[in-house]
Amino acid sequence: MADQIFMEGIRCFPKKETQPDFVIGSMVLTISDVLAFFNTRKDLVTQYNGKDQMKLQLLKSKSGGGIYLAVDTYKPSGNTNVVDEVDDSSLPF
Repeated sequence: MADQIFMEGIRCFPKKETQPDFVIGSMVLTISDVLAFFNTRKDLVTQYNGKDQMKLQLLKSKSGGGIYLAVDTYKPSGNTNVVDEVDDSSLPF
């Protein structure tokens, strides 16, 4: 597994025991740090519908208690839109 790249400027906290079940946790964004990270790591920026984005993963720490954000650097290899042609002449419908 490649080294993880941690998102800078966002701190994640697990939910408190007193919070309801639908709360997973909370995050604090330091806007200037997030913008600086985006601007210095253009290699991690992808495009979607003509807009810049950065894919992140919300992960649970190995110790079990904490949560954190890491940049999702997965890139599929080859053509992921390949569809094999199927001979459907023998299908009953």
